[in-house]
Amino acid sequence: MGNKARQSNIELLRIITICGVVILHYNGNVAFSLVAEGSANYYLLQFLEILFICAVNLFVLISGYFLYNTNSRKAIKAVELVAQVILIGVAKYLANVIFFHAPLSLTSLVGAAIPNNYFVTLYLTVYLLSPYVNIGLKKLSDKQFTVLLALCLALFSVWPTILDMVCAIIGFHFNGMYPIGSGGSQYGYNFLNFMLMYLLGAYLRRKPVGKALWDGVGLVICLVVLMLWQMFYPAIARAYCNPFVIAVAVFVFRLFAHLRFSSKLVNTLAKGAFTCFLFHDFCLWHLGVEKVANRSLPILFGHILISVSLIFLVSWVIWKVYDWVTKPLFSLLAKPLSKLDVLLSPREIELNEETQ
Repeated sequence: MGNKARQSNIELLRIITICGVVILHYNGNVAFSLVAEGSANYYLLQFLEILFICAVNLFVLISGYFLYNTNSRKAIKAVELVAQVILIGVAKYLANVIFFHAPLSLTSLVGAAIPNNYFVTLYLTVYLLSPYVNIGLKKLSDKQFTVLLALCLALFSVWPTILDMVCAIIGFHFNGMYPIGSGGSQYGYNFLNFMLMYLLGAYLRRKPVGKALWDGVGLVICLVVLMLWQMFYPAIARAYCNPFVIAVAVFVFRLFAHLRFSSKLVNTLAKGAFTCFLFHDFCLWHLGVEKVANRSLPILFGHILISVSLIFLVSWVIWKVYDWVTKPLFSLLAKPLSKLDVLLSPREIELNEETQ
């Protein structure tokens, strides 16, 4: 969400991560209901599910890594994010009406225009609070930060996962014992998990990257554990708050942090990642998955790769058009909205107080 020089290694990770989100929804929304259980194709989908289940965590971790070093926040950035959710939601609804003869109604149109997106809501919450979180974190020594992170992992990841497993095994619900809330772990679909990933990103910013070999070993171990785990308790194995899922996100990020290269193409393509997140679900039911779900393994895998690549490229084109159309409007809004930046950016508040 910034305009500073982009690191192509992390931008490449953004592209791969959003493609991972598309694969997760390709599997969960369509392919899993079609593929024969126990077949080679079934296990391919299972592996891809475990490989990319860390995608949402990774997006928030990346934000923590970069936002930790600045306390400046822009109201226009939040407005741009929500506006894109609204406009693409309306565009998808109208496309369904025009091309696929979905019923047209005012109620449905209004519903499509509501930015009812949990990721955007939680992400913006973290974005708006993060400058004040940063102030507190920067007052901590490395040891204090490590202890804080360990406590958060224990309380919001390890302990909820243990309770989920005990509940799954014996059938007793421990809703009064979750530090997250009485609704259980919510499988990590909550603000606390997003903030935990933000803290991890900030922590990695302060710590030098270790050896890639150990990150690779750690990643393989976690993937094997999760692959076995999901055979018995898939919902818990794939929970965003599962400590092994969180560890996969950390190891993947650290592996990409070792890369050093610059690519204008990668940096440009990565700008379409959020549009892909908003648009991809529109495409999933029109890919002909039912025709390839039980074909040979190479055919299914090739279909996944081609489908995801096309969805991403189409999304990038949509983002390009959207950016061209909306940029003049957002440029006009930026100045009046900049008055809110003082409230969102602690450093600007401090400067104002010094001049009074």
